[in-house]
Amino acid sequence: MTGPEPTERALLISHLHDQFWSEEYYLAAKLVREWKGAGTDDWASDLFRELDAVDAMPEDGALPEDSALPEERCPLVERTNAARRLIKSYFRKTQQFCSRGFLAPEDLRGHLTMAQRLEMLFEIIEPFERARKEDYNREMFDFYDDLHGRELERPGR
Repeated sequence: MTGPEPTERALLISHLHDQFWSEEYYLAAKLVREWKGAGTDDWASDLFRELDAVDAMPEDGALPEDSALPEERCPLVERTNAARRLIKSYFRKTQQFCSRGFLAPEDLRGHLTMAQRLEMLFEIIEPFERARKEDYNREMFDFYDDLHGRELERPGR
């Protein structure tokens, strides 16, 4: 497979740049950071425990009386999970574009997923994945770790 034409590649990079620097990404990143900062030592697992409680709610939206989850917390749990999924999808998308030859590693390393952006991936998104499923797929995380020569701090390593 040959790579995209320079104009197509530039448009793709521009589109991805706009996504990573969008208000939507900023708000999602702020929300997952606040979740981590306001939680317990087990903040990543807390999200999925609380999400399970929200998902177990009957259709009328009322929590069971024995639920430890306050009803007013439900929207925060759902928004935080949506933010986690959005951020993960941005990283996954760029990794796939690179793996399939549409972007070069330098496009990611120096611009779209520079070291400071990967702090979010390794310090928040990866712990969420590990909490969700012990044997989570590490492919994307390993890709970004390798992209920077395994020199970045990665708590899950």
